[in-house]
Amino acid sequence: MENYKKYLVLAKDNSNLTDFAKRQETIFQLENARSDAFNVTGPTSRLYIKTSNKLYDLYFEEEEYEEALDIAKELFNLIKSSPDIKLKSKIIVNLGFAYLKNGNISKAKEIASTYTFDEENPEYPYYCLFRAALSQVYKDKYMEISYLQNAYKSSVNGESSNSEIANILIAIALYYERTKSIKSAYMAYLEIFHKATELSLELTDEERFSFLIRLSTLAIKNENEKLALDLLTKSTVAMNKKLGTRHPLIKIANKVLQSVQPKQ
Repeated sequence: MENYKKYLVLAKDNSNLTDFAKRQETIFQLENARSDAFNVTGPTSRLYIKTSNKLYDLYFEEEEYEEALDIAKELFNLIKSSPDIKLKSKIIVNLGFAYLKNGNISKAKEIASTYTFDEENPEYPYYCLFRAALSQVYKDKYMEISYLQNAYKSSVNGESSNSEIANILIAIALYYERTKSIKSAYMAYLEIFHKATELSLELTDEERFSFLIRLSTLAIKNENEKLALDLLTKSTVAMNKKLGTRHPLIKIANKVLQSVQPKQ
């Protein structure tokens, strides 16, 4: 499932290369593990397919979409006759997403047209996210939000983890914010804020701070300046210590605070 949490981040500090190096090392190790699985157990083994799926997710997260597409194509050919509906469905959607991210819209649309999932499919929420992303490309806002809402309803009623449910809620909030539906965006972010503990929402420091900046900005637009001040005043002090005063997010937060404080 695409990680929508990373799209929360308003600005990054690209001077810190440590995390990037760690992620590349993880990819390198998984590439070796995949190669070993191929040599020892063969390309049709569960170990090889599982390792390949993990590597696809990492490539996708790092926006190495060509590599992700290569894996998705290979796995798609390997599992065509598989009786495992969940695995088969996940790989089909992986392929659709990979085509989409590589700019091959016609192929992505072909996947969407050829393979239709119903609510009984265990990967239905993931499929709906793919259809929502495709709808965004075609600027069909109505279908995009319909698929996002279907993804959420299905995830709540199905086997989705708390992390997956939170991810879908973030996708919905980002949609409303992008389409300038200010009230709906505010309510969506507020819902995530109140459900953060319940959903065991895990965010990086940059994601969490960006989330609070977005929520605070929307709170101001919805005439709840007190909430914005409460959220940003405390979090900016904390993030100053964690991220450093030169981090671009600190500057954004201070600008939002300054827009409110003169009115007090």
